[in-house]
Amino acid sequence: ILELLDPDTLEPVPAGETGEMVVTTLGKEASPLIRYRTRDLTRLIEHPCSCGNIFPMHDKILGRSDDMVVFRGVNVYPGQIDQILSTIPEIASEYQMVLDRGDDGRDYLTLKVECHGCPDSLKKDEIAKMISETIKKKMLFSCTTEVLNYDSLPRSEKKSKRVFDNRAN
Repeated sequence: ILELLDPDTLEPVPAGETGEMVVTTLGKEASPLIRYRTRDLTRLIEHPCSCGNIFPMHDKILGRSDDMVVFRGVNVYPGQIDQILSTIPEIASEYQMVLDRGDDGRDYLTLKVECHGCPDSLKKDEIAKMISETIKKKMLFSCTTEVLNYDSLPRSEKKSKRVFDNRAN
């Protein structure tokens, strides 16, 4: 059984809206999962499966509820940034989102990405501009993009930390 709930209120979300996936599996006799919160964010697909399966289907995973940050009123998931960056061949898989609050009280996001084979600053500037414009168009907010040399960002054997939120609460 699949449910999509608002991660804050734990109330069901309307069809087509993003929510946290909550599953119940009654097939495991020894240890069934009852309303298990996966922390994965997705939305239900409203049309039935062409295979005849009657159970609800979900869209791709957008991110995790514990990874989401709110920036200028927009819910930002690292998975959305992943999708944008994966379309640019020169960009490596490591990146960081750094959120700061300026002296003017406004929030600012700096996206730090690594580039394969970007020997000159002109190429880096072109890529930075393209990324910032794509984010503004697809995600509806402005950010500054810094294109760094490959291996500039720290690596981890575990899941890399993507979001650095330096804003005061």
